[in-house]
Amino acid sequence: MKLIQFFFFFVSLSCWSQIKSGKIEYGLHISTFEGLEKTTVMKAAYVKAMKNAPFLNFELLFNVNESSFSLTEGLGLDDDGVDYAKIFSSYKGIVYQDDVYTYSEINGDPGNYLVKKDKKIEWNLDNETKEINGFVCYKATAEKKVVNSVGIFRFPIVAWYCPKIPLSYGPNGYGGLPGLILELQVRNILFGVKTINLQPDKKIVVPKRKAYKVVSEQEFEDLLINK
Repeated sequence: MKLIQFFFFFVSLSCWSQIKSGKIEYGLHISTFEGLEKTTVMKAAYVKAMKNAPFLNFELLFNVNESSFSLTEGLGLDDDGVDYAKIFSSYKGIVYQDDVYTYSEINGDPGNYLVKKDKKIEWNLDNETKEINGFVCYKATAEKKVVNSVGIFRFPIVAWYCPKIPLSYGPNGYGGLPGLILELQVRNILFGVKTINLQPDKKIVVPKRKAYKVVSEQEFEDLLINK
């Protein structure tokens, strides 16, 4: 009996190790945060963003070499609300990943660029688990540092990654974990998986990066300042 159980375990493990491509659909949830009630101009925009966030769908296409993350649907309650939801989610355009870097596609003023940054994040791995769409996921945490004219702010990042999908991609340019991220929360912005389509025998064709000029984050910030 134990031999039979071991056989099926080995076959199952072999099947998961053969996952080489797939497609993940994510939904977006924006929640309130402490201090929002004290704001005036931003509060109205943020409330619209929260109401329209559930209407946005995102798609992660991946294979063993690369991935792309893009908005696929955005018909909400009103156009302004959809735009606010995208802004507050930090989604600016298609995000491409390879083993080392992420490339965020920027269109419009001050031009068309691919903003390149190191994919590495200082993750803290936790033994805490939860099941997402039938997959056991593990918790990882990190911190996002934001520097602007007001000061320096630090926000928590919580990711739930799945070791059975052994590719280090995730939504909106996050990755670098020993498994694909099925749920990601950056402060009060949550990308949660809706559908999982794994195609072990069929390679997903990830869209190629556009032939835009590649710049670093600092170079792009300088472009915005000097435009």
